[in-house]
This record gives sequence, structure tokens and C-alpha cells, in this order.
Amino acid sequence: MKNIHLKKLIYNANHRGMKETDVLLGSFAVACLASMNDQSQLLFQQLLDEQDADILAWCVGQATIPSTYQALVVEILAFHNQQS
Repeated sequence: MKNIHLKKLIYNANHRGMKETDVLLGSFAVACLASMNDQSQLLFQQLLDEQDADILAWCVGQATIPSTYQALVVEILAFHNQQS
């Protein structure tokens, strides 16, 4: 993907409306988006269209992660576990 598109994705990931998802998605986007392939970047973009409350519930285990996002959410959680 073009550099400008990556910058928009990173901005959108960091400015969600819920601080928790800003941190979860934003820090992951900054560190990982550039190295992801186009298909994975498009999936991340689709994830950004989901509600913050849903994303947070998936990440903390309060709701089942839709199969579409299963691998991506696991990757995001693994990234944060490595950062701890």
C-alpha cells in the first residue's frame, strides 16, 4: 500500500474514541503495519470499521472474536504481550 494510506491507517488506529482501543490498535499499527502485506493491511482497515466496544471485548475475552478477525486479533494481542 502507498505510504499515505499507511499514515491514514495509523492515524485512524490512534484516534478511535476509546483510549483502550487507541493504545491496542495504534501502537500495533505504528510497529507492524508497514511490514504487513496488502491483504493483511486491508483486513486491519476493516477491523477499524468495527465498534470500539466490540474490539475491546474481543481483546479481553468478553466476546468471541469473529473468524474473519481471529488471526489478526491474536497477532495484536501477541504483539502487546511481547511489549510487556
